[in-house]
Amino acid sequence: MAVISNIIGFAFVYLVFLGPFGCKADTCAQKGPCSCVYPNGTGIDLSPSVLPQGFYQVQGFKTFYNASVVSLYELDTYYFHPCADVSLNVSRFSCNRPMSMYREVYKLNKTAGAGIGSMFNLSYTNCEFLGNKEDVNFTSGPSISFRNGPSTTTILLICSEGDSRLQIYSLTEPNAVILAFYSKDACLKQIEEPGRSFGSTLLIIFFSFIIFYLVLGVCTKKFLMGATGIEVIPNLAFWSDLPNLVKDGWAFAIRGCQLPTRGMSPAGPSDPNSYDSI
Repeated sequence: MAVISNIIGFAFVYLVFLGPFGCKADTCAQKGPCSCVYPNGTGIDLSPSVLPQGFYQVQGFKTFYNASVVSLYELDTYYFHPCADVSLNVSRFSCNRPMSMYREVYKLNKTAGAGIGSMFNLSYTNCEFLGNKEDVNFTSGPSISFRNGPSTTTILLICSEGDSRLQIYSLTEPNAVILAFYSKDACLKQIEEPGRSFGSTLLIIFFSFIIFYLVLGVCTKKFLMGATGIEVIPNLAFWSDLPNLVKDGWAFAIRGCQLPTRGMSPAGPSDPNSYDSI
């Protein structure tokens, strides 16, 4: 019976102590194209930060060395729309596909040893689609993440006063770009009235069941079985031993739901792994 007692004690500990905390989520659940809500009703709504021209943009400059003779440079421009898929309408790159995240890529080269005023040669241009609203996910931080094939673009949402702006946070990984969006609309605010959490609902159901069980058990033992005094409590032996079950449950959880290691001596009645204890 030791195994059963450990399981009962662990279940009681989980429902009363661990269950409500384990059900809490720190992820901002998406509620719209550019808004999310936490379980307590607070959240983020970026819709007031939409610009009349549509996109926020920021440029990042990289330097590469292709050889000892030629220097290679790359100028990237990132475009971000907080709430919708919009066409960039840049005919030279054919960016006519509605998107929320774009990257314009300019690659230039210059012969080594040339002066600062030397002309750069445009060697490559391209328009890259980094994500649309169907690809966006709100994550903890908070931040939003666009997935586009092997690439991931993360935009950190940073609460800030003043005008909204987009800045580069990290371009270390070309396929894992991290930008930062500073805005007062990235601050947490009350979006929905806080509702009852899943953990609270679980506790209400649990204790309602306990009360119903006690009332029904007391009435049954008193009026049908003629019990008096403390004997009217149903399953009195179980409730008397509950503190020990809770103790065993904590120990069972700390051990990773494993029984104690069996000793080298022959198993006796006190050995929890013995046949008699099971």
